[in-house]
Amino acid sequence: MRILKSIYVKIQLLLKSDDIESDKMIKISIILPVYNEELYLKQCLDSLCNQTLKEIEIICVDDGSTDHSLEILRVYESRDNRVKVLTQRNQYAGVARNYGMKHARGKYLLFLDSDDFFQLDMLEKMYQKAEQDQLDITICRYDLFHDMKQETLLTDFSEPDSFFPDNQTIFSGKDMKCAGIFQATIGWAWDKLFLTKFVKKCGYQFPDFRSSEDGFFVYLLMAKADRIGVLKDHFVSHRMYNFNSLSNTKEQNWENGFKMLVLIREELERQKLYWRYEQSFISFAIEFQIYYLTSMFEKKAFYNCYNYIKVHMEPAYHLADYSGKYLCNFNYVEKYRKVLESDVEDFLFTMLREKEEIILKNGEKGWVFPYHLIPKGCKLILYGAGVIGKEYYEQLLKVEYCSDVRLVDQKYNEYKSVYRNVESPKIIEDGEFDYILIAIRNKQTQKNVKEWLLSTGVKKEKIICMGRG
Repeated sequence: MRILKSIYVKIQLLLKSDDIESDKMIKISIILPVYNEELYLKQCLDSLCNQTLKEIEIICVDDGSTDHSLEILRVYESRDNRVKVLTQRNQYAGVARNYGMKHARGKYLLFLDSDDFFQLDMLEKMYQKAEQDQLDITICRYDLFHDMKQETLLTDFSEPDSFFPDNQTIFSGKDMKCAGIFQATIGWAWDKLFLTKFVKKCGYQFPDFRSSEDGFFVYLLMAKADRIGVLKDHFVSHRMYNFNSLSNTKEQNWENGFKMLVLIREELERQKLYWRYEQSFISFAIEFQIYYLTSMFEKKAFYNCYNYIKVHMEPAYHLADYSGKYLCNFNYVEKYRKVLESDVEDFLFTMLREKEEIILKNGEKGWVFPYHLIPKGCKLILYGAGVIGKEYYEQLLKVEYCSDVRLVDQKYNEYKSVYRNVESPKIIEDGEFDYILIAIRNKQTQKNVKEWLLSTGVKKEKIICMGRG
């Protein structure tokens, strides 16, 4: 009996030893929240499973997906023993990241988005940089991938780079120019490698917001890190215009952006660090609020944000009264003051005029809705869900010019995968509209659509084509 017990103890010790060795082998734990990303998930996972750095674990947390995402994850889990799949009811990305972090065994942590994809040497080079310089946080570069155009947009880092210290490859937040942690990097997690021991020591987790949850986690770690380094390689292709992404559903929980700002400031004050980062934070808070406000496409969310800035944020923090030099573009400060001084309708009109002037001045591609062609307060159908129709639609939602506006396209099933508001042209049969604007640039296509509309019984005087002066 004693012999059996001795053998059992030895086996347990060996197993424990194997576990320790296995943990030591894991250099990076990748934490990947997944929610309804069946269109992009394979591309993402392929770019991770085929990394040149092999000693990794890929912790996928399915956040209650209702499409085939979980099935795809299970297939990859069965093929590659480095892939581990966890599941939870839908609680959003922040909670999923925290859940994945609890199971992480790697020396470093990397929080990625499941609709992005990555250069195959990303992990190896980030790991080498972190190890060589013994970094708490390693930052890399990224490009933006335009999902609708299926093309990569190169990202310019000259402005954020100006806040990093000159001739210093290892630095802390206080070493940056103006302690500009909020200007040197955007508060998302997927371009940063974190030392696990450092994260655990700080004790921070992601808030359980539906959106804007990255900022608190990232900026507080940036504020507390002693050793930060930057790789200038572009490793991440970050997908834009994926309209299924949680970052595109912020209108449903519009308060989250403001909650993030409040949490960051309160924690900086609690840690007695606010005095150091005050100039950087105030500049960021002004820029972020204007960006956040103008990115709201649903009128109710836009109005709510506008009022919240005036009634809650400015009275609480007096950002417009800051006596120092703002680090953000002064245009943001002027817009912020305009919000405080103006009615929402005046602010929206100013926004549209500015956009029109920029387009005319720079010759940039862009379209301002032809207000002179459409009576205010009418029920409008926009035919064409390309770039023009989408821009018109978003402008009309903001300014509340029409009593009702709907976006249709013959290829609505194709467009709907990237833009959820597109409807079938069959709604035209109901006759619930005053005008149809054909928001298509190509004249022959305009003509074809117009002929089809006439054949369905739509009266000629109710059809307006883009470009008619």
